[in-house]
Amino acid sequence: LALQAVAAQQQRKQDDSKAVGAAMAAHAATSGASPEDAAPAKPFAPTPGGSASRAAGAANPDDIVKASDAVAATATAETAPATAAAKSAAAKAEPPVATGGSVPKAAVKPATAAAKAAAGQPLAAPSPKTGAPAKTHESATDPAAPVSNGKAAALVTGSGAAKAGAKASAAATGATGAPKAAAKAVSPTSAAAVMVEGLKPVSAIERQAAIGSVLATGPGAVAEPPAKAKAKAKAGGAAKAGKAGADAGAGYPKSTAAVPKVAATMPAKVPAPPATVLDIVTGTPQPVLESTVNAVSQQGPGATAGAAIGPAKAYAKLGAPAIASIGGVASAGGKPLEVPKAGPAAVAVGRAVAAGASEAIKVEKGKARAPIGKKFQIVFVTGEVAPYSKTGGLGEAMDGLPVALAALGHRVMVISPRYDQYEDAWDTSFWSSVTMAGKEESVHFFHAYKQKVDYVFADHACFLERVDAKSGSKLYGPEWGKDFADNQARYAYFCKAACLAIKDLPLGGAVYGDKVMVVANDWHTALVPMFIDAERQANASEWKHTKTAFLCHNAVFQGRFVYEEGIAEVLGVPQQYVDSITFNMPLKVGKYNEKVKCFNTMAAGLRYSDRVLTVSPSYAKECTIDPEKGVELEELFALGRCTGILNGVKEGVSPSDKNFVTKTKMNCGPFTLENFATAKAQLKAIYRQESGLPETDAPMLCFIGRLDAQKGYDLLLEALVEVLEDTDIQVVIVGAGRADLVQQTKAVEAKFPSKLFYAGWMGPERYAMLAGCDYTLLPSRWEPCGLVQMEAMRLGTLPIVAPTGGLKDTVEDGVNGLWCDAEMAVEADLDEESVASIGRALKRAALLHKTSPEKELRMMQAAMVAAGEFTWSNAALQYEAVFEELGVSCVLAESGETSVTLETDKQVC
Repeated sequence: LALQAVAAQQQRKQDDSKAVGAAMAAHAATSGASPEDAAPAKPFAPTPGGSASRAAGAANPDDIVKASDAVAATATAETAPATAAAKSAAAKAEPPVATGGSVPKAAVKPATAAAKAAAGQPLAAPSPKTGAPAKTHESATDPAAPVSNGKAAALVTGSGAAKAGAKASAAATGATGAPKAAAKAVSPTSAAAVMVEGLKPVSAIERQAAIGSVLATGPGAVAEPPAKAKAKAKAGGAAKAGKAGADAGAGYPKSTAAVPKVAATMPAKVPAPPATVLDIVTGTPQPVLESTVNAVSQQGPGATAGAAIGPAKAYAKLGAPAIASIGGVASAGGKPLEVPKAGPAAVAVGRAVAAGASEAIKVEKGKARAPIGKKFQIVFVTGEVAPYSKTGGLGEAMDGLPVALAALGHRVMVISPRYDQYEDAWDTSFWSSVTMAGKEESVHFFHAYKQKVDYVFADHACFLERVDAKSGSKLYGPEWGKDFADNQARYAYFCKAACLAIKDLPLGGAVYGDKVMVVANDWHTALVPMFIDAERQANASEWKHTKTAFLCHNAVFQGRFVYEEGIAEVLGVPQQYVDSITFNMPLKVGKYNEKVKCFNTMAAGLRYSDRVLTVSPSYAKECTIDPEKGVELEELFALGRCTGILNGVKEGVSPSDKNFVTKTKMNCGPFTLENFATAKAQLKAIYRQESGLPETDAPMLCFIGRLDAQKGYDLLLEALVEVLEDTDIQVVIVGAGRADLVQQTKAVEAKFPSKLFYAGWMGPERYAMLAGCDYTLLPSRWEPCGLVQMEAMRLGTLPIVAPTGGLKDTVEDGVNGLWCDAEMAVEADLDEESVASIGRALKRAALLHKTSPEKELRMMQAAMVAAGEFTWSNAALQYEAVFEELGVSCVLAESGETSVTLETDKQVC
């Protein structure tokens, strides 16, 4: 009761403060003052738990709409002194290298402080008030924080086009069109409690004293209503669609859209993948501070630097005759056996041939099998895994990579929380417990076995009960930008449960045990390497043969929490472990934010794993030498010998794959390098008809992803307001995110109805739209790897990217896509140079489409070829090589399994 009373008092103070801020913002909007005049903007960055939340004090339309909403209780910080970790001199960041000649190296402008220093450019001028550098170059940006002082925001407030008024006003009431009811204040120990800036956090010990556990249970969030697709325009009586490919019209959705003729001539010669791409996917990746090239490894015939194809395709080519030889053999069901001609199964056959196997494929009990020469036990511990749970790239990666490794013959397990009642996951009847703050918390597992992967789900009320129906994307908080207040305890518990599953859960008659390679992913599971190390130090026989890696998918989300006395006892580790990951740093990422004594969860994975990995080579370099991209942990990335391995896309995500084309409703049927131009023209015509966009010779572009600051969407929207005035392009926006950016998007759509269409979120059919586009837009402020650009390239759609992270690794300017001529500024405000750079890239694309259609077709073809190398098969071979380098145990002899079944992965979207 006392805790509730204190929380209620703090809540009232915050509500009063928000109401005053909203009133000031409203006054500024009506008087013509800027949002900065109404309330001084604060630096903003992701919240401690890792999703993100808005910084207090920023005035914008969304704040005005929500000013009367009550904010659920608990969390952030009180100032506490702590000794900062010693900082060594980081190497200077190198500016991106433009290839292909269109954007010269010197023309790509660095945006981060480290990059500016390397380029000899001045940093931001000092603030006249504080003497600190002006807050125009923050170290990181909050994906949820609003910046509403640009031209797009002006359209929402009514100072722009008159057409925007009605739509923007309706948008302000939320997606459902009805005003939000004021939320009821909740207990700070409730499952509904979230992280709120300015309120004293409830510690795990206080939560246990109040409710008997450090883990809150019961409903904490309301499920999202089923998404409704945006109403499509009525068909305009166009002629029936023609036939793009050999299979068009055979079982694929019909359309009445006319098929435009392709004016340009198709290139006669199919290009080879760029050498830069092949160099990235070939060989054993090395720590970025130790080598700039991959080590030579045995990955198939010709799979060395300078080869014409990557290792996965080299193996598949070698195994092709063996695969063809069993074409007439019947399966157990009497149907002809189907062995994939590409992907990890084909790689397994090729490896058997390369090893000199007398029979590369054996048919046993109606199943095709290939002999294997090595078998590791690999365990991925993750906060999400598709298709069960997914909020972004992490979930996708934890689907593709484990399946590929299992298809090579390894024993693979993925451990994730049980957020929902998964249909194909069954009760294991295994019960045990782990200790949290001296209390035994029950541990229970569900299990599914699919595509040779063991999926294990930790079953606990703190996960399963948190959302009152299907969790959807509400894994970490009740909405985008808010984190559940007990996330630190929830995921600490999960890490302990995962360790228990590895050691004690029998699957297929045997536990995984300690001869394992454990890969912890992102902050949610970063305590796993620390727990393993602590148990090993306490008892040398524990985890004796175990190797660990920490795989970082996004360094911005670190799991920063206010340090609390007694946290070592809560976690059950010696105090020195907690001390080693406690720093004097801001809870919210950004060097100008107030520093507190901070428990940094990600630091545990960086410090205690045998190797630190990231999802692209360039991002590994950025995290290791750039304080802004490494987000104050660059020293620990370097200490962990950070190594980048490029993410992939499944081979089945292909326009030539009938299963994929059918699932994504591509009316044109399958298409290839030879006939892609006709197919894309048909898909473009179909989507224009469905969306109501008029027919035009202009290029069609799209943005697919979260509408937030990381993706640079606020910068893109600002650039579009300027470019659409005088440039002939059409843009389709697909995604959801910050409410203020959704409002602004609708306002821009109202101003340019023939040039911009906001589709909201789309299901698998978005691939048909993506395939119909000429370009896709990725102006990210930072991008660890990126998925959309690789999928787009598979479909012959050219990416326009900011030269950062994995975007820089996968797109070559002027060859298979376009670069902006500057990095996007990693800062809170709308950076004019970043906006201008995006604008120039948009106009460059429009000019290329109009004046050089043959070159555009060559680039599209080159994109399709290059993307054929961005596969989970290539990534799996590189992960396997790194694991082997770390000394992981081979269990081939003791397992008794010397072959692997050859199956097609049909989970493609």
